[in-house]
Amino acid sequence: MQKAFLVDSSLCLGCNTCAMACKNQYHQDNGIAWRRVREVGHEEYLEDENNILPELSWYAKAPMVDMPAERFYFSLACNHCEEPACVAICPAGAQTKDPLTGIVKQDQSMCIGCGGCVKACPFGASKFNTKLGKAEKCSMCWERQEEGLLPACVQSCPVEALKIIDIHDPKYANIGVANPVGIDYAIDAYTKPSTRFILPSLPEKMHRLKG
Repeated sequence: MQKAFLVDSSLCLGCNTCAMACKNQYHQDNGIAWRRVREVGHEEYLEDENNILPELSWYAKAPMVDMPAERFYFSLACNHCEEPACVAICPAGAQTKDPLTGIVKQDQSMCIGCGGCVKACPFGASKFNTKLGKAEKCSMCWERQEEGLLPACVQSCPVEALKIIDIHDPKYANIGVANPVGIDYAIDAYTKPSTRFILPSLPEKMHRLKG
C-alpha cells in the first residue's frame, strides 16, 4: 500500500480551507506551513519562505507552460514519497516510512535538529523550526487515520478537491498525473513522490457578463 494525496485542481476553489485546517490541527509557528495552496494564473506566483525549493538537491523543474486566463490552484504538502530522501538522510530515525501505509512520519521528539531532511527534500516539504531547533512536516494525520478519521485537510475541503488514495490499488493506477503544471515543482524526482494531480481544464464554452 502507498497512501497518497489526490489533488484535484479541476475542483479546487483556492479557498485555503485545507491549509487553515492543518494549521488549526497542529498550530505551526508563524512562518511555517505544512500545507500551502499555490495559485496559478496571469500573475507570477510570489515566493515565500515555504515556497522555495532547496538548492542542495538535484531536481528538474517543471517546464514553463502557457497558462489559461482562468486561475487554478494546487494544494501541496509532503508528497510521502515511495523512496523518501528525508528517511534516508535522518541520522536519528526521526523520519520513518510506515511499511503498511507508506506514510512518511516525522517524530519531532527524536529530531536532533541537523537539518538534513530540510536540505534533502527536493520539494521543500520539511520545514525547520528555528524556535525549537527541530524539523517538522506533514505526516498525513496518521494518528487521525488510525482512529478512522480523515486527515484534517481532506476532511475540511468543501468541494472534495483533496482525497486519500492508494496508488498501488489497481483502480487508481491511471488516476491523475505525477506532476502539476505552472509552479516551481521538482519533476522526475528520484524520491518517487506519491501525490497525484488532476489538472484543471477550461470549459468548451465560456460566457462573460459585460462590465
